[in-house]
Amino acid sequence: MMRYGGMDEAGFTAALMENVAEKRRGGERLLITLDGPCASGKTTLAGKMAEVLHAVVVHTDDFVIPHAQKTKERLAVPGGNCDADRLVGEVLSPWKRGETARFCRYDCKRACMREPEELPACDTLILEGSYCNLPAIREFADIRLFMNTPWEIREKRLRERESEDSLKRFHDLWIPLENAYFEAYELPDPECMLCGTDGET
Repeated sequence: MMRYGGMDEAGFTAALMENVAEKRRGGERLLITLDGPCASGKTTLAGKMAEVLHAVVVHTDDFVIPHAQKTKERLAVPGGNCDADRLVGEVLSPWKRGETARFCRYDCKRACMREPEELPACDTLILEGSYCNLPAIREFADIRLFMNTPWEIREKRLRERESEDSLKRFHDLWIPLENAYFEAYELPDPECMLCGTDGET
């Protein structure tokens, strides 16, 4: 069951819609960021919100730095696994200006950029994934959500969906990198709307 800072789904949806309406009074485009640790349910919630808000979803996983740039020095920087500059330059900045955003997704499996594509026209954009509270990104955010799903549930999901080698990489690399980022930027902070999962989804 989903939980949203003590609210049920209906309560959360109402609070979110009220927040969206308040932020939209100026008529500007609205960016909602959805941060949180791996396997916390970010992608699922982003999809639900997109349906309700008629929004487009962009994933930070498509903007990780290329493998060739993943040096020890780069990964030692909190949030260094995310190419925030490219995400801002290709998507957030032009979209906020009312322009057509053109971007390339990074394909981790093939270690290459995919063909350029245009962001579908929208007034509301949901940026989903870890690292979307990096300073270069969060300055564009109008509403910030954070998934705080308990570790035991996230671990169960990882074991169900990942291979043994992939699970080990999560434990040895990706989870420590996320935790370092959360700690460095004191996330979730008081301005984040909290949401997560209490049990099976």
